[in-house]
Amino acid sequence: MTIHYKTPKGVGEIANRSGAIGQRARRLLILIDGQRSRTELHALAGDPDFENSLAQLCGAGFIAAAPVEPGIVPPSAGTPADDPSAQDLQKARNFMINTLRAYHGHYNKLNLIKRIESSQQRAELEALFGEWRASIAENRTGLKRVDELASQLRAVM
Repeated sequence: MTIHYKTPKGVGEIANRSGAIGQRARRLLILIDGQRSRTELHALAGDPDFENSLAQLCGAGFIAAAPVEPGIVPPSAGTPADDPSAQDLQKARNFMINTLRAYHGHYNKLNLIKRIESSQQRAELEALFGEWRASIAENRTGLKRVDELASQLRAVM
């Protein structure tokens, strides 16, 4: 039996929506958990073009497949989602990006958003904290909430 699982690139696509895949393939990517068989995925997806969507995800590196023998635990995705500190880092990145977009829109502060997205270590994210805080405070509503938001972010970091 073959089990499909998300690669780190696939986990990132779920978290950040790059737009690199279509809606059907994204729906399938969300369903892939490293536990379900191909048959179960096909039934759940309800995608008439299931095989093509699966091939697209494999070809783009969002998922990988591994043979699994009965009684053997399926492979882990080997993703940051397996590591609690990496999960906290991802939560902090998401919080920073979401608040920037909420107070400045999707097209402002893109340089800062890209640097936040690309940060792989807590120290890199910490280095961007001051710039993030100043950006939130540039907005009148953000200025009123900057201390509260900074506190929430620190709790995650």
